[in-house]
Amino acid sequence: MKFVRISSTWCVSCIIMNKLWKKLKEIYSDFEYVELDYDMDDIDEYNVGEILPVLIIYKNNIEVKRIIGEKSEKEFFKEIEEII
Repeated sequence: MKFVRISSTWCVSCIIMNKLWKKLKEIYSDFEYVELDYDMDDIDEYNVGEILPVLIIYKNNIEVKRIIGEKSEKEFFKEIEEII
């Protein structure tokens, strides 16, 4: 599985979600992780809207889930566990 996170340094929700992003990487350390900056990286191919952060989850190079915006820890991991 591959997780692509798109966030920005000015985004308060992104800063809040940093803790969960780090925890995700610790729990599922064998997956691939990519971090992109909304303002600095070319993210056109991801069709990201205006709500950040965006976590796009790929399975076998096919997008299977998007988690958009700020979530509680319970909500966040529930959504991830549904597809793993």
